[in-house]
Amino acid sequence: MLRRRRSSGVSLSLAGWLWADILLGLFAIFLAASAVASAAATPNQGIDRKPLEFRVAVNGAALLSTDASAVATEQARVASDVAARVAQERPGKRVAIVFAYGSAERVSEGDRLATLATEELTRSKFPGALMKAYHELVAGDAGTAISFEIYFDE
Repeated sequence: MLRRRRSSGVSLSLAGWLWADILLGLFAIFLAASAVASAAATPNQGIDRKPLEFRVAVNGAALLSTDASAVATEQARVASDVAARVAQERPGKRVAIVFAYGSAERVSEGDRLATLATEELTRSKFPGALMKAYHELVAGDAGTAISFEIYFDE
């Protein structure tokens, strides 16, 4: 009788050691697999933290008018001015994010100025860039300028 208890106790302890060895082996496999994956990872590309900041004079009356040709002409002029400035200041860099601040006396006019001024940029000059239009409150301003804050890919 004494032998039976010992033999069952030995088999239970062997099963415990076997289970621990299996877990240790799986741990080693997962550790090796994650080390290989991290070695193959490429460095992340990001956005340059230093923006290009400048102002462009605009004809607010033309941008906010109901005349489609006047709006299109002013949009094209603003887009070419911004693209020329970007090409001069940061040649070869890809534009990632554009913040435009329309200066006006009213919030709605400033937002609309910035939105209309950047429409041509999203269509032709900076495809794929994120554009955000905001307002800049200036007392007595009828929409004379757009401030740009442009971030580039590294």
